[in-house]
Amino acid sequence: MPDELTHPPLAELLGDRYTENPFERSFYRRDLGVVPPRLASLIGDTLPDAVARPRTADEISAILCYAAECKLAVTPRAAATTAYWNAVPLARGLLLDLNGLAGLVEIHEARLTATVLPGTRWGDLDRALRRRGFTLLSYPTSAPAATVGGWICMEGYGIGSLKYGGVQGQLRELEATLADGRITQVSGASKAAGALRATGFAGSEGTLGIITRAELVIRRTPAAIGHHLLTFPDMAAATGAVAELAAASPTPFYAHFAAESYGRFLRRAGFTPAADGPLLAITYDGEPDEAAQGDRNVRQAAARWRGAALPEALAAREWDERFLALRLKRGGPSVLAAEAWLPTARLADYADDVAKLAAQQGLPIATYGTVVAPGQTTVMSLYGCDESRPLPYLLALSLTKKLYDIAFRHGGRPYGLGVWNTPYLAQAMSAEELAMRRATKRTLDPANILNPGKVYAPPRLLWPPAFKLGMDLLAGTRRVGKRWL
Repeated sequence: MPDELTHPPLAELLGDRYTENPFERSFYRRDLGVVPPRLASLIGDTLPDAVARPRTADEISAILCYAAECKLAVTPRAAATTAYWNAVPLARGLLLDLNGLAGLVEIHEARLTATVLPGTRWGDLDRALRRRGFTLLSYPTSAPAATVGGWICMEGYGIGSLKYGGVQGQLRELEATLADGRITQVSGASKAAGALRATGFAGSEGTLGIITRAELVIRRTPAAIGHHLLTFPDMAAATGAVAELAAASPTPFYAHFAAESYGRFLRRAGFTPAADGPLLAITYDGEPDEAAQGDRNVRQAAARWRGAALPEALAAREWDERFLALRLKRGGPSVLAAEAWLPTARLADYADDVAKLAAQQGLPIATYGTVVAPGQTTVMSLYGCDESRPLPYLLALSLTKKLYDIAFRHGGRPYGLGVWNTPYLAQAMSAEELAMRRATKRTLDPANILNPGKVYAPPRLLWPPAFKLGMDLLAGTRRVGKRWL
């Protein structure tokens, strides 16, 4: 191996799947979000020293043993489909690219589970299952790109979660490699005191261990499916309808809303929305009688809440485009956003307050979301920005904080933490839950090797009192000077 390599043992282990090439390393400095380089450098040093691309759990174990010995920071990463810097290095170190651990290992037909590798795309997994007559219980709205391991390490709510729950409830067993290199089997059902459970990895964002295999509950391909698309005169009516349908029997497989602002944003990006008003997309699947009852429920809710049913072809198109919400980024050059977990009953109030903020700031803000649990919705509000203009970008960034303020007023919290949402830890979880998570981290990774700087505390620049005051001042400045931006 060349003498100039920083970590020769890793190069010997992985061969050409290990690199210290600056060009290759540079691709891992960002995720879905784009941050001006000067601002990014104030948060952390995001260029990894090296990139490792393992293909087996044994290779990951050897890498982590080496990292533990050298006190080398390790950032796990696969698709990096969030914008929170969950998978972006903050302290250089080693970037662990997990895309090579992909594929469906086995289907266990008798117990309706599937064993899968962590770098598998959810879309690829569902296609592989459907070829055998099975399908997933739920999957993320970014399923064509998002990976199994990544979504498990997030909160894991998306399409299908309203009916079947979050992914943590669908885990039968995980294989994970801990920070000291130990490979362990983690049960999803263990209730033993002090036992590490598969559900403990939900929301850990790669800070507790590297998932190397997962056994997930699956289901038979449904016999019937029905898509519905409704438009409403206002968000209050749309909120009433979606809350009613989500609480009724049968439970919809998919319930998605888009405020009128989202349709306007789509038009600016060159697309044609299905209607000009608020939209509600509902999908039922299961037995034929279940789909038929769902159809009756939709017609009743539409009548009660002054909704109008759109043609079946538009409903089918909306379903086919369920992964394309961010296509409005074409109106860019980029977007900033806030994603919150919000009580469904407060959707209309939230959307109204977001519309007021947009008017105050003279900036279109698009809002849409998915009902993912009884009475709970994940809501995304996003707006355009230009990362090539650092000052306007920084002023625009303050609006993300204002959007979270609106969510907090209506009983919401951030969905996902990473780095950028750590100023809101107090709103994201209770002090008891945070203390428990920190204790688990200290137990499993006392040297803080795995994904340091994420989830448990904000970096210095994002210290909550100063950050929140600064963002409020920037938002005020932007509001006064918006005509010149």
